[in-house]
Amino acid sequence: MQAWNKVSRMPAAAIKKMQDELFTKMIREELAVRHPYYRELFKESNINPDQIKGVEDISNLPFTEKEDLLPREADLRHPKKFVLEVPSEGEQKGKKKGFALFGKKDTGPVPSDYKFHTLYFSAGRTGKPVPFEYTHHDLRNLKEAGTRAFDVLGLTRDDTMINAFTYAPSAFFWQMFYSTVETGSTALQAGGGKVLGMEKILKAMDNMEAPVLVCAPGYAIFALQTLEHFGFSAGNLERVITGIDYAPMEAVEKMRRLMETVGANDKRVQRMYFLAEAKSGWAECEPDYGYHTNPDHIFVEIVDPESGAAVGEGEAGEVVITHLDSRGTVLLRCRTGDIATGGLVTEPCPNCKRTVPRIMGDIERKAYYFDLHSGEGPVRFDGNRLRKMMIARDDVLVWYLEINRDGNQDALNLVVKGVSGSDEGELLKSLEQELKKEVAVPLTVESATLDAVANKIGLEKFITEQVIFDNRNH
Repeated sequence: MQAWNKVSRMPAAAIKKMQDELFTKMIREELAVRHPYYRELFKESNINPDQIKGVEDISNLPFTEKEDLLPREADLRHPKKFVLEVPSEGEQKGKKKGFALFGKKDTGPVPSDYKFHTLYFSAGRTGKPVPFEYTHHDLRNLKEAGTRAFDVLGLTRDDTMINAFTYAPSAFFWQMFYSTVETGSTALQAGGGKVLGMEKILKAMDNMEAPVLVCAPGYAIFALQTLEHFGFSAGNLERVITGIDYAPMEAVEKMRRLMETVGANDKRVQRMYFLAEAKSGWAECEPDYGYHTNPDHIFVEIVDPESGAAVGEGEAGEVVITHLDSRGTVLLRCRTGDIATGGLVTEPCPNCKRTVPRIMGDIERKAYYFDLHSGEGPVRFDGNRLRKMMIARDDVLVWYLEINRDGNQDALNLVVKGVSGSDEGELLKSLEQELKKEVAVPLTVESATLDAVANKIGLEKFITEQVIFDNRNH
């Protein structure tokens, strides 16, 4: 990765030229030479790497699906096929010094850059966790991505923060950890509810007088709703930085309202978009201004989720990523299953003036579109819309939805716990009326205790809470 002060202000034409060089170099000198999966795929598909001239040729290459990355029953080491092989020591000496990237002569591969360092996994929110190998080169890039995200967020060494992302072998926790270390910020790496638990996290925030809380959106909302219950103050809280899970603008607005209610010193909320396939995460300078990507690390496409065809600038579609500067696990045109509702834009950010491509809108999950069977035939149910609706409500504390098979048709069961002091009967009635406008299958709404709902969704156990359960295949 290059100097951020240069990359973040590059004109669009310079970014395109940089990505063309990085992309062709990755295809010709890495994937075609030392990547077991793509090397074989290129041969089987009669793809000539020398005919790839730049990113405009990327549509001629096949997609990689998440299923391609998972272990096979007969081959548990299958994910290793997506890891670059370590070059020999003699390969560097025999390399011709002809390729000039940003005016620098290429001296060939450095074997130590390819050697395994650590293993991180995807969050497994809607499927099996996917393993990703990181080398020392990737770890340097993760630290750089974290430092860049802090710059976009406007965080400095003077900020004291509570990192309440769930402690796990996943890039989102470790990027935030390395960000604080590289920046020199004072931080408690709390590890989320899985490690300290809500009460101790809030106590630490109070005792440290930390102005910054970093956690998943559902956990942040729950913390703000229960802060007074645990007897702690929010007088020093100035901002919440949220990531990992679904955080639409409705969640941002709800957090702002809650921060004001609990007497926070300010009510600033910022979002990050962590993508395991990208081996790093991106930040927004302010909500709704887009996630500022790293164009010297990842090339981002937005495609139609059904046809796979590229969509226009600013049009909604599925996020597809290609590594431009990675070692270890390397991916080409990997479909993430994430839907960017505002697509990708390349114009400079009107807020911070940075020129890097930005992923706009809310990030929805393709896996949360469900095909249901009603008495009158198949219907499509949008779980993303339900989540947005539930997040927006101020009378709901925690909830989950079950999709069940009832005879020849499907049925939905919504289970909720209202906030303290809410009228349970009115809450259930209101939710039932609102949901029946959205769904065309039988629906029930019921209440449960906080412990029952929290245990079900894994509020203090999982990387991020699971709120939709499809029981039809069990």
